[in-house]
Order: sequence, then structure tokens, then C-alpha cells
Amino acid sequence: MKILLVNPVTSNISLSSPDLGLGYLAGALKRENHQVHILDCVNLKLSLEQFEHYIDACDVDVIGFKVFSTDVFSVKRSLQCVKKKRPDMKIILGGAHPSTFPEQTLQYFEEADFAIRGEAEKGLTDLITHLSQPDQIAKDQIPGLIWRESGAIRCNPPLFIENLDALGSPDWDLINPCHYPFQTSYFARSKIVAPLIMTRGCPYHCTFCSCRAITGHKIRAHSVSYMIHQIKLLQSRFGIREVCFIDDNFLARKDLVMELCEKILAENLDIRWSCFGIRLDLVDEQVLDLMEKSGCYLLTVGIESGSQRILDHMKKKLTIELIEEKIKLINSKTRINIIGNFIIGYPAENEDDIRKTIKFAGKLPLYGANFFPFHPTPGTEIYERLIAEKKLGPMNWQNMGQDMKPYVPEGISRQQFTWLFALAFINFYLRPKVIRNVLRATKSLDKLKYIAYRIFKIIR
Repeated sequence: MKILLVNPVTSNISLSSPDLGLGYLAGALKRENHQVHILDCVNLKLSLEQFEHYIDACDVDVIGFKVFSTDVFSVKRSLQCVKKKRPDMKIILGGAHPSTFPEQTLQYFEEADFAIRGEAEKGLTDLITHLSQPDQIAKDQIPGLIWRESGAIRCNPPLFIENLDALGSPDWDLINPCHYPFQTSYFARSKIVAPLIMTRGCPYHCTFCSCRAITGHKIRAHSVSYMIHQIKLLQSRFGIREVCFIDDNFLARKDLVMELCEKILAENLDIRWSCFGIRLDLVDEQVLDLMEKSGCYLLTVGIESGSQRILDHMKKKLTIELIEEKIKLINSKTRINIIGNFIIGYPAENEDDIRKTIKFAGKLPLYGANFFPFHPTPGTEIYERLIAEKKLGPMNWQNMGQDMKPYVPEGISRQQFTWLFALAFINFYLRPKVIRNVLRATKSLDKLKYIAYRIFKIIR
């Protein structure tokens, strides 16, 4: 069958990178002899009208959309375009939103025929087999499938793949990193950066995080030999000299991280790298030493709050003292730069908690910081708690965009919250040292435009 996988048109203007998830799906489908294309509307900066023209001209049987909760409204409009132009085309949804909100996904997206929750490599290939050869596999045997039957919505249990190496390689030709210059991060050192993932799953229970609903609580990992093969492949085929590990919890398998670093050193691979998803309580001097020697120059760590009360409420299992200790360790023992992630507007916060976070972020010796407004994301503990306590009404998906502020804590006005959120950025970034860091890292007009856009969205 002919299949189009779509990273959809979005109202969120942000940096983009090769979509590794779609790359894995494309690889799995191609190995079943299907024809696959990927349309990255974010990277191509397509408008809804341009997307409509593309759909009108394309020749495919099935179209699959990746859906985040922050993009629900945008995806809805894209699906309406598909149904208007190609009513015969089968529409399949996947990604974080169907994984965390399965029944509601098909209720809201009336245009979609199916959705898949959890890791979709097996479920999607089985569904395509069902669509082309219905006698081969029944719907109730397809892992993670969500579908309509006799006026009801049915959901199969998700599948969490044990042997990640068995997935094979992502289809790098369809997610060519060279088509994403300067896009992965404005702190990246290289023009072209390729994403990699070594593990799936997270055993922690942070109340605001939905990754357990998407990839499960059990840690599963690629082998070190697989990761080395991917690095060599990216080097030889695309000339890649920098990769970024985008695991939810990169150090969850510290033994594998150390083995990977040792292998990079033993094979003298000319690669530098960064990683997201670092828990500070898993950091130690031994692993830091190996990471730096093997090419690591940047860590993004989840700090979230400067209030111990809020950290406890989040079930973060971190203390303010431990955060300070680990940040000091990284800075004293390595030259690895640190980006801190913070959440502003968590439901239990008051103004004092937010100001503690702002002060804490400015106090820590960080290279950079990301401040995110709290989003009540389906599939998280805090979302379910807000629903149970009747503190969250029906979701207005139009207001759930990445740069929106859909939730304001009780006792704080929206105007006050907007100012506090802006203050977090102002307090951190309007310092000479940090300004120098940003300017050194900003090597393109696109990055400057992005930073200007972010400042505008923050203060508006």
C-alpha cells in the first residue's frame, strides 16, 4: 500500500528536528514492502492551504498523523482538509494524544478511521495488513488499535516492544538530518544534528509527565552495538558530526551509557553529542567523566521547580539541596554545559512558589534555561486529579498550543501569571553571561527569528 506519514501543520512555531518516531514507523512499513513517504509540515513551514494543495495532488491509500495534545486543534483542521479533498483516504492517528486519551481521540476526531496507542511499529504494520488483507489479521488482534464498532469505540491494549534492536534502523533517507539545518536546538554547536534514542520507558512517577502512558514504565534499550552502528551510518551517509539523545530518561540504564561512551572512545569515533531527559539524582562523577571524554558537551536536566513543596507535590523525588549539589558537581568536574527545564504554573503553586523557581533558576550556574507553562496533559496524574477535583472543565484544544498558557493556578490572576512567566525569562536571560552564551550559540538568522518569536509570545 501507499502510505503518507505526517508531522502535521501546527500553530506552534518552534525549532524542528528529524522526526525519529516517524522514521522508525517508515522503516517498519518499508520492510513489509509498503511504499512510504513522510511529510514534515513543521520543517517545511507549510500553511494549512499548502497542506491542502499537497493532499489534493498526492497519490496514497492511507495517511497517518502524529498527534500531540498541544496540536489537537491544528490536526483537526488538517483532517477536515483530507476528508474534503480525499474522502476515500483512510486516516490513522498515533502519538502521545491517542496514547493518553484513546476513546476521546476518536470522539473528537470524527474524520479519523483508526488510532493507535503506545509504540506503533507493530500495530501500524498489522493495521495496514488488515486494510489490504482483512482475512490475515482481525482488528481485535492488532496491538494498541482504537476503532469504532457497532456504535462504540474499542481499544486494544498497547504493546511495549521488548527488543528495540528488532525494530531495525529508522528510515534516515526519509528523515534526512541534512534537511534540518540549525533546527535541533539554538544551543547546538553543529549546523546539522541527528537525533538518536537508546532507551524507551521511565520507571518514575512525576505527576505532570505522560511518558509512562506512551512508552511504559519498564526501561527497554537498544544494544550498544546498535547505537554505534547508527552513529557510523549517520557519519558515513550524511557526514554527521553531532547527535542528540532524546530519551525520556537517558541515564536510566547508566551501565549502557558508560558502555556506549567506552565504545565511542575505543573506536575513536569523531562525534560530539548532547542529551535531553537527564535526572540529576542519577548523575555521578564516573559517568560524567566518560560522557565528557566521549564527546558530550551539553545536558538538559529536569529541575522543574525551586520550591521543595512543589517538587514533593510533583513526586519528582529530588531535593533542592541535591539539585544544587549535582549542578555543582557537573560544573566542577567537567566542561559540560547544563540547560535547566522549569515548569511555571503547576496547579499547586502560589506566587511565592513561582518566585522561588525564578530565583532558583537565576542562582544556579546554568548555561541556559527553558521555562514551560504548565499544560494539563491527558494521561498524567495531575490531569486526572484536576478532573476528579472538578478544577478543570472541558478542554478547549484551541488554547492548548505549546506557547499558550491554558491553565492558571488558583489564587493567581491571568495577568499576574503572564507577568510572572515573563519575569522568569527576563530574570534568567537578561544577564551578561547568559546573553553571551545565547549569542555564541546563535549562528543563523532562523535562530534569531525563533528567539524573537519566543520573546514575543512570552511577553504578550
